[in-house]
Amino acid sequence: MFCTNCGNNLGVTDNFCGKCGKAARSQPIPKTDAPMPRVERPASFEPVVDTAPKYSPTITPSRSKTTELKAEKKREELRAELKQIMEKDRGREVTDAELFEADNWFRGYASLMLDLGIKEAQRQERLKKNPEGFHLEGEGYTCFICGGSASKEQSWFDKYGIKCMTCQDAINKKIIPATAASNKDSWYSPLDFEHSFFINRFGLRRFIKEGLLKPRIVPAASGHAHYRLFFIKDHKDILPPKELTKWPMVKFQKDGQEYYHSEPWIYHSNPLEVLKDYKILDYMKTLKEHEVEKSYGSLSFQLSPGAAAFYKINHIASKESPEKKE
Repeated sequence: MFCTNCGNNLGVTDNFCGKCGKAARSQPIPKTDAPMPRVERPASFEPVVDTAPKYSPTITPSRSKTTELKAEKKREELRAELKQIMEKDRGREVTDAELFEADNWFRGYASLMLDLGIKEAQRQERLKKNPEGFHLEGEGYTCFICGGSASKEQSWFDKYGIKCMTCQDAINKKIIPATAASNKDSWYSPLDFEHSFFINRFGLRRFIKEGLLKPRIVPAASGHAHYRLFFIKDHKDILPPKELTKWPMVKFQKDGQEYYHSEPWIYHSNPLEVLKDYKILDYMKTLKEHEVEKSYGSLSFQLSPGAAAFYKINHIASKESPEKKE
């Protein structure tokens, strides 16, 4: 080892140079606490700003005056369209009172249909979870078959419609098909015989006794007949399709106003022609006075010539109607 100052040869154990006196070894440096690391601050410091939008609750704005004006304009357009349709149908100018009445009727009808549509949608949704059917909640329902009350535990709803439990029990026992609820045009009821053929319960009873008509009987819990259905397929060539005896809508005037109502088909058609291919016609010719339904006597003067020849006027009405006297 050599001295770093003068180059003198030094021994291994020499601490100083014997020639110039320079220290041969560096002295130990006393220990000190390690300095804290220096934090370099950026040359330019930008504060962090929160740019996320702050939450604020949604407030539904009230309908502006412009929106109200647009809605009223739309209503006026619809009323004008309704008035045009009514005047075209009636062939005269429609009064404000008539237009107001028709507008209110359509609003009420639309509201009713909306409520019924919502209830039906709810039933169909529930039917997806209960495909076999279920009891309806609440009251006020009517059986699609017999027309009786069908509420709560005495009701049943499935894909064929609403039934009372008595009629549903007859379906379960295969006395009548389930389609009887959804297809009323496939069968006649006792009321249909009055409506379509003017045959009351006395005439109907005789035709059943004589074997012309064969009803399917829905039994009541007491064992008596709850309801009778006369299926068209069970009476081939005897009973016609219901379409043939459908009552038409007819326009009439009262107190200077025009109205519509339905009238018996025999007032406008000849039964001898309409029913010529069905055996019910032969039995209708044998009807006695007490077997003819007289509920529609007030309009008997309107019978078509063919119907007047077929039905005796004194069977339909006991006296001449006031309209005919005028």
